[in-house]
Amino acid sequence: MFAWSLPLSAAESWPARPIRMLVAFPPGGGADVSARIVMQRLSETLGQPVVIENRVGANGGIGAESVVHAPADGYTLLFGSSANITINPHLMHLAYDPMKDLVPVAMVAFSPLLVFVNPTVVPVNTIHELVQYVQVRPGTVNFASAGNGSQGHLAAELLNLMAGIHMVHIPYKGGPPAVNGTLAGEVGVSFASAPSVLSYTHSGRLRGLATTGQHRSAFAPDLPTVAESGYPDYDVVIWSGVFAPLGTAAEIITRLHGEITRAVQQPDIRAALIKSGAEPMVLSAAELDGYLRTDFARWRKVVQAAKIVMP
Repeated sequence: MFAWSLPLSAAESWPARPIRMLVAFPPGGGADVSARIVMQRLSETLGQPVVIENRVGANGGIGAESVVHAPADGYTLLFGSSANITINPHLMHLAYDPMKDLVPVAMVAFSPLLVFVNPTVVPVNTIHELVQYVQVRPGTVNFASAGNGSQGHLAAELLNLMAGIHMVHIPYKGGPPAVNGTLAGEVGVSFASAPSVLSYTHSGRLRGLATTGQHRSAFAPDLPTVAESGYPDYDVVIWSGVFAPLGTAAEIITRLHGEITRAVQQPDIRAALIKSGAEPMVLSAAELDGYLRTDFARWRKVVQAAKIVMP
C-alpha cells in the first residue's frame, strides 16, 4: 500500500498553496465533524489553509474515486472511513481499488457501536444471554440496521458468524429510523453509534448490552465489549482517516502523518472529538497498514459468509 514517486524539489517546497480535503460523507455527519476539528489545526501547523470539500455519494465511493484520479502532489487528500476503504470493495463493483490506489496517511478517530435491545421484545442483559436467546429461536429474532451493507448490518452479521447464531436483518433507511424501529418494538436488537442511543438506554427504554470495539468506550465505560463477552477477536468501529493518491511523495506522507497524529493527541482536539461523538485514534504508519489489511479481510469474510448483496 505504500508506494510514492514525486520529484524531491516539489516535496521539499510543499505546501505552497491551499490543500483540498475531500470528505466523502455529508456535512454535519460524524466524519465531516471530525475532519473539520482536526483540519483546522492542520491548517495552523502547515501554514496553508486546508479546505474541506464534501464529495458525497455511493457510500463514500465518489469522494474516494475523485482522490484516486487527483494529481499525486499532496494538494488533494481524502478524509475517508471504513465504509469507502475496507467495506465498499466487497459490496459493489468499483472502478478503482482503495487498498491499492490510495496511500494511507493517518488515522484520526473512531466510533464504536452499541449493541442494544428493546427489553420488552428481547429480554436479555448480556451478549451471552442474547446468544443463548437466539440459539433457541433461530431465524425469529430480528435486528435493525441503518441499511443493507451498513456498519451496523455487518457488525451483527459478524456476531452471527462468530457465535453461530442466526438473527434476521431488517434494514431501515438510516440510523435514526432503525433506532426508532427498535424503540417501537418492530425489532428486538440493533447495532448503532453509542452516543445516538445512550439517552434511551439511560431512561430504560432500550438496554445496552456491550460496545463493539476492542476496548471499552469513553461513552459507555460501564458496559463490557463484545470481545470481553466471549468473542476476543470481535472488533468493529467506524473509523476515519486521511488518504492520499498513489504516487504522493514519501516526504509529504511522512509530514502529514506526523502533523495529523500530533494534532489528534492535543488535549483540546481530543476533547472536541469526544464531545462530537468520536474517540481519537493514533496509529504508527506500520500499525495503520496492518489495521487496514485486517479490517479489509474481516469484512470480506463477513460479506461472503452472509451473502450480502447491494441492491
